[in-house]
Amino acid sequence: MMKLAYISFLLCYFLLVNYSHVASDRPRPFKSNISIPALFVFGDSWVDNGNGKYLGNPNPSSAYGVDFKVDNRSEPPMEKTMADFIARTFGMPCLPPFLSLKKSESIQFGANYASAGCGILPDIKQYTFVNCMDLDEQIMLFKSSVENSRNSFDLSKSLIFINMGQNDMDLNKKLGYDASPDMGQYLAEPLSKRLQVLYDLGGRKFLVSNVLPLGCRPFSISQEKPTTRCVERLNKLASQFNNYLPQMLEDLQSTLPGSNFVLLDVYKVFEDVFSEPSSYGISDISHSCFAPLIP
Repeated sequence: MMKLAYISFLLCYFLLVNYSHVASDRPRPFKSNISIPALFVFGDSWVDNGNGKYLGNPNPSSAYGVDFKVDNRSEPPMEKTMADFIARTFGMPCLPPFLSLKKSESIQFGANYASAGCGILPDIKQYTFVNCMDLDEQIMLFKSSVENSRNSFDLSKSLIFINMGQNDMDLNKKLGYDASPDMGQYLAEPLSKRLQVLYDLGGRKFLVSNVLPLGCRPFSISQEKPTTRCVERLNKLASQFNNYLPQMLEDLQSTLPGSNFVLLDVYKVFEDVFSEPSSYGISDISHSCFAPLIP
């Protein structure tokens, strides 16, 4: 059985240093010597770069910081998402939000289908404050856009990045599975089926993120007011999913010919940040800088 590859620091490091240093002090961005023809992004608010604007949601500029244009057509100096840093790592420009593309435009180097507020499970949509696209809907858009694209690129050599799951966990009580013995079963298995759909559509190279320590997020702490440093209930859900994910991805890689799955361990990165924020130039980890899109 092939061993699953892990990335626990490389890509996320460039996200963190750009938040924690002023522009003049930033290290030069890492560049990979591996080239990919295209990058396709699926996920939630952590990687949504503006699709909400085209779904009629209020305050669409919240997808980025104050100096990052929502249509992503400019060269933004700050406030990129993980997906943007991944694109830069491979020498690509930041991807456009898919919904920003006109019907006459064709995908050139990939697209971002991520949608803030949604999750892996379709049921999430009924409990969010915004219009959003669940993973099934994002995959449907990907399928149609690739089929209709006038540009020919090799999907088998392109990278598919997925960052999703936290909204499903945040809303686990409303979805009725919070008494489950293992969150991994309820999220990793549905995710596995959708990864197989992307494989059937031609994808072969996958970068799949696990979930950060949800209970240590500032807005989680402000909402639930735990007696401990973090909301342990949410961290437990994240850990259950994260513990299930490596074996699931390894099983997919061993059964889907030609596939390559890499796990992006953001849990470890953010665990380090929450434990020693000053090491990353962060002084406040207790107050949220935005309002969540879920109740």
